[in-house]
Amino acid sequence: MMKQTFKTAVKVLTLSTLLASGFVQAETSSIISQPPGNGWYTYGTTFSQLIPKATSDEYKIKLIPRGGGMTNPVVVNQGKADFGFTTSNATVWARDGLTDIYKGKKNENLRMVLDNVQQAYTITIARKAWVEQTGNDTMDKVIKADNVRIAMKPTGSQVPIIADYIFKALGSDIETLKEQGKVVQMGSGQAAQMLRDNAIDVYIDNVPAMHPNLTEMTLTNDVVYIPYGDNVLKDLAKVGLPTGTMPAGTYDGQTEDYITPVSATVFVTNANVDEDTVYNVTKALISSQKEIKETHSPLKFWHPEEIGNHEALVTLHPGAAKYYREQGWLK
Repeated sequence: MMKQTFKTAVKVLTLSTLLASGFVQAETSSIISQPPGNGWYTYGTTFSQLIPKATSDEYKIKLIPRGGGMTNPVVVNQGKADFGFTTSNATVWARDGLTDIYKGKKNENLRMVLDNVQQAYTITIARKAWVEQTGNDTMDKVIKADNVRIAMKPTGSQVPIIADYIFKALGSDIETLKEQGKVVQMGSGQAAQMLRDNAIDVYIDNVPAMHPNLTEMTLTNDVVYIPYGDNVLKDLAKVGLPTGTMPAGTYDGQTEDYITPVSATVFVTNANVDEDTVYNVTKALISSQKEIKETHSPLKFWHPEEIGNHEALVTLHPGAAKYYREQGWLK
């Protein structure tokens, strides 16, 4: 027994010495986020710093500064990135081959690591002066207006897909509204100025609380939050966007709770990433959650211990599940 204990101690000491000496190369994993200036890029930057720190440099992270909610699931599924940020609904759409983007091709290697890291709200705002002038204060009235310019992010973002589901629930679709000249697409950074210049009337986005672009938009413009009818909420719930509540005061000018379709930021991996890597990355991030929340205030509502309180939309990777079970958060 003493002989075996001695051997184990020597093995551990040798590994530690090798790591410290640089003779054992740290494992490098990759995370796909978004381009610089976007929320997931900033989160990815923090993750890429904390994971090596929490694992004594056993794991290094390469951050891929591109991608988006709709493309990241495919990149991870194909093994071109080990981990990635995306949304709960986009993950389901990709896994099941839903929407025109995935064209029926299922991405079945997707596995969950972190669920509900951040909740995003589908928000439709309109210039207050335009609403008062036209009386277009509901989504149904907005899309039927004779002269309206509805702005949203470009194709490749999940926002046009969510908007299309909204429009279809109201008897139209995004292509029809484009043909009518009612829909324009642009980067979210442009929209605040265009709203101030009266170049657009309505803006649709899917963002978390305290998102910088929407914060600027609502602080520098008088806006109205356009409500969603029950039929819209029911239809979107069927495609992975359940109904939620954005609390009053989340954004400027929002004096009441806003009932809206919601999606969650999730952190996913590929089923073929080895269990030890996923376990150690999961442990590193969750053990560093205090620092993550202090660095990124929108993530302060992330509660990893709630992982067992609801059925995951996507199967947990065994490495992540192992960590959650050790914490007593999964049965």
